[in-house]
Amino acid sequence: MEIEFGILKREELMESVEVAARAYEYYEYFTNFFPDLEERRKVLRSIMHRVELTNFGKTHLLTAKVDGKMVAVAQIDDPQYKRPSVFQFLIHGWLTVYCGVKMKHVNDWLAMDTIASKPCHDYQKAGSDIWYTCSVTVDPAFQRMGVGSKFIAFWEDYIRERGGKELILFTNSEKNLAFYKKNRFEIFDERDVALPGGNKMRSWSVKKTL
Repeated sequence: MEIEFGILKREELMESVEVAARAYEYYEYFTNFFPDLEERRKVLRSIMHRVELTNFGKTHLLTAKVDGKMVAVAQIDDPQYKRPSVFQFLIHGWLTVYCGVKMKHVNDWLAMDTIASKPCHDYQKAGSDIWYTCSVTVDPAFQRMGVGSKFIAFWEDYIRERGGKELILFTNSEKNLAFYKKNRFEIFDERDVALPGGNKMRSWSVKKTL
């Protein structure tokens, strides 16, 4: 299987949104906050669309394709990346995320994401050559075929060429954690994140020296 790697083009935004939505559909990061499948599918596409649209041209959106079909997409933030302001999210249609879904579910998810991503954001501030993988998704139809590992290898070359020396990210999935360990990432933070109803979700932050 030949994989083509590259940088996301604006006309490919909706295709990348669909890849991300399919990949995240049964991920704890979303299922714990949007238990209803139809609501989850709706909010996933809306969140992915608005996040990618707002960040387009401001960060590194990378893709993997097989026979011209997009099968993986990732957002990787370099040390100079500045998160868009609330205003920038709003002018790119963020309020549509709340249409047809429960506002509390979206707000609880946003609060969780802030807590779960904090170790990575804090760690990145410690060095001028640390890159942060904000999101990475592989289409379920192409998982367990080596796409993810080859995609990571592409990031590593891409980051090294731009002076990066370390790569960080977080996950809430034990399966994903095992995958990252297999690709020589190591845990630098492990914590519980409170969920609605008093339950907890595990969150692992991992790093890899390039």
